[in-house]
Amino acid sequence: MSAFFREVARDLYQFFTSVTLAIVLLSLIALIGLVSTLIPQETFTREVDYIARYGVEGYALLKQLQLTNIFGSWYFLFLMALFTLNLAACTYKRLTASWRYWKLPMSPIPPEGLRRFEHARVLSGAVAPDAAQSIAKLLRRHGYRVHEYTSGLLAEKWRWECFGIDVFHISLLIVIFGGLATMLFGYRTFEIAHQGDIIQIPGADFTVRVNRFWSENYPNSERVMDWRSELTVIENGKEVLTKTIEVNAPLRYKGYNFYQSAFGIDWQGAARVTLALSRADGTELGEFVGTVGEGVEVPSEQIFVKIGAFLPDFALTENFIAYSRTQRLQNPAVFVEVYDAHGLRIMRTWAFARPEMQRFWETAMHSVGGQTPYTIKLIGMTAPEFTGLQITKDPGRPIVYFGFLFMIVGMLVHLYFKHRQIWVAFAEGEIIIAGAVRNNLRSFAEEFRRLVEEIRQLNVVTESEPELVTH
Repeated sequence: MSAFFREVARDLYQFFTSVTLAIVLLSLIALIGLVSTLIPQETFTREVDYIARYGVEGYALLKQLQLTNIFGSWYFLFLMALFTLNLAACTYKRLTASWRYWKLPMSPIPPEGLRRFEHARVLSGAVAPDAAQSIAKLLRRHGYRVHEYTSGLLAEKWRWECFGIDVFHISLLIVIFGGLATMLFGYRTFEIAHQGDIIQIPGADFTVRVNRFWSENYPNSERVMDWRSELTVIENGKEVLTKTIEVNAPLRYKGYNFYQSAFGIDWQGAARVTLALSRADGTELGEFVGTVGEGVEVPSEQIFVKIGAFLPDFALTENFIAYSRTQRLQNPAVFVEVYDAHGLRIMRTWAFARPEMQRFWETAMHSVGGQTPYTIKLIGMTAPEFTGLQITKDPGRPIVYFGFLFMIVGMLVHLYFKHRQIWVAFAEGEIIIAGAVRNNLRSFAEEFRRLVEEIRQLNVVTESEPELVTH
């Protein structure tokens, strides 16, 4: 049985250290990230905006597939768990190899072997008695650790660079750990607030009141230069902090950050509309006022008109998905659903303020769906101004920053520091100098040439012209 478990453990280790697995997981994670750029994520998008863009059924489907919160979905977390295991296994495998390389001792190489090195030179002539000490001193001045033997010198530097790529791998694990800390203990949302609103934050022992907000334009222009909101932190019933925030100047309190993110008239979230209802035969039922997200009852008909969404500038995509091109009242439209006394939906439609749009829509609906029991027209609308606040708590941010810093260090070490080795052998009438560098770095050739030239200038042999070793 123990042999069976060892076999299973070996197979799992080979699976999780597979480069193919890493490529597949990274591709899938990148694909999910691409999808998240195409579908707005709920952190920054309101439900009413989803309904306006995808419709009720479309929004329900997206929510069921967790496409509105991709980075919190079970499949993304599953992929990240697999990637973390893959990265941890590869890091362990790589780290053990680097450790073995780190512990590998340098050993003398016979002169015949040194002559076969790619980087090798021979200084011919009578060797000075203090040649070994002079060359060792020169190499130490260049940062090499020198070991002296009776037959020559062994020198090396930057052996620790073998851990550079391991540092990079470990930094990725640190970044993932920081992201996990934020996912488990952090908070991120987008709040639409009106003047005087009190913002309740789940898990926080304080609230934030929106005192007022305003925008500033460029001189002699209607272009907005800056948005500002005055916020007050209330804790234990007392006002403890008041600050005016603007873009890139947030309010920070107890690990929470309040960013100025948007500004405007809250047509899509808090519009109050006036609807004119009539039966299909033309009988007018009156005018009714309701707010987005709520609705109005029509007692005489025993129906309930639900107001699902309001778009200030109605437009359709090529796939017939409704959205608002701008936040200006250029083509106002309201999405309504009508339910009977038993709660069954009997119709749904868009109602428009522009008569030509209303006629166009009614004609189009009649051509594909037949006669509807009621006609609904949009005849009035109002909405309050809002300030958009992005609220975050990111306990993993320092960990992620440290991970990225660690990553940069690992990459710099891996790219610019390569383990270098120099062998110097003293034979009768000559000094053989050979060098090697990890990964056969091309720039080492110039460094080796300069070292040989400096050694030649030490006058350690009577003839100082180095002989080029050919293979």
